[in-house]
This record gives sequence, C-alpha cells and structure tokens, in this order.
Amino acid sequence: MTLEEARADIDAVDTQMKPLFLKRMECAKKVAEVKAQTGGDVFVLERELSIIEKRAGDVDKEVYDEYVTFLRHLMSVSRRYQYGKLTAMQDAVVDGAAATAGVDKNAAHTQVEISFTCPAATSDLNLFINMTKLNKIAIDSMNLSTEGGVQKITMTLDGNLKESNMRRLLCQIGKEADDFKILAVK
Repeated sequence: MTLEEARADIDAVDTQMKPLFLKRMECAKKVAEVKAQTGGDVFVLERELSIIEKRAGDVDKEVYDEYVTFLRHLMSVSRRYQYGKLTAMQDAVVDGAAATAGVDKNAAHTQVEISFTCPAATSDLNLFINMTKLNKIAIDSMNLSTEGGVQKITMTLDGNLKESNMRRLLCQIGKEADDFKILAVK
C-alpha cells in the first residue's frame, strides 16, 4: 500500500465519522435540554468510566490507550457543547465563584485568574487545557504543583467573565475539577 492509498483510507473513515459526530452532538443537545429542566449534572464520572470500560473492553492492547483517550476527549467535547446550552448552570458556577471571590464580573478586565485541583492519578488537566483552545481562550500563564497526590493549578486566562466562551470554559472547569475558584480579574 502506498502513502497516498493509506491517506485515502483515512479520508474515507473521516468522511464516515462526520455524520456520526454530528448525530452525537444532536444527542448531546437533547441531553442538555433535559438537564436544563431537571437540573442534572453534565459530568457524571461513574457513567463515563462505565461507558469507557464497556466500549474499550474488546479493543486491542496496541491501540487501547489511544481509543480510551479518544473516548475521553469526545466526551469532554460533548460536555463542552452541553455547558454552552446550559446558561443557568454557567450563571450559578461563574457568578457564584466571582461573588465568593469578591470579584465584580462587570468591571472592565481582560484577564481572569483561576485555581482548581485534580487528583494527580486521574488528572484531566490535559482536557481542561484543550478546552481553553476549543473555547478560543488563551492561557497567559499557568502554574502546577503536586502535593500529597493532588495537582493544584492556577491559570491566568485572557478574556472577560461576560464572554460566552469564557463562561462556558469556567463552568466546565468549575463542574469537573475540584476546589474551583476565581481568584481575580485584571
């Protein structure tokens, strides 16, 4: 097989995946609509771990880790989409964290400093960093320290608390990480 033939196979697979991805996002929208009515959480770790175990159980060891990573990323993207639909949840997380910090969300600012923690053994830091990119939010600075098996992360994000992508990102981090705080706006 030539490189061109191998790439043609990949293109064919990608073409087949597109309608399935769009269908998955349509389903995620329906889930968000139900959760908007019921107040259910978007991120349910036990459910996601069960899905991964069920879907990946028969995957060859050579690509097992890649498949699990693919599933985790796909689920994170789906959750991002749902958080974007759940503006009341965004308000509760973002406005609540701003109020706790004594931050005026309406004050002029171009950066938001946050902190959160993750268990080091099961850290989803890579997914949170990827979510900043998907939400078109730049990380101006980031600090990570690990103590007692817990990662503590502080980030300075470029943007404003009133921007929809910032609110979606902070909602996702606030709902999926531990000890989420808005520290300051600058």
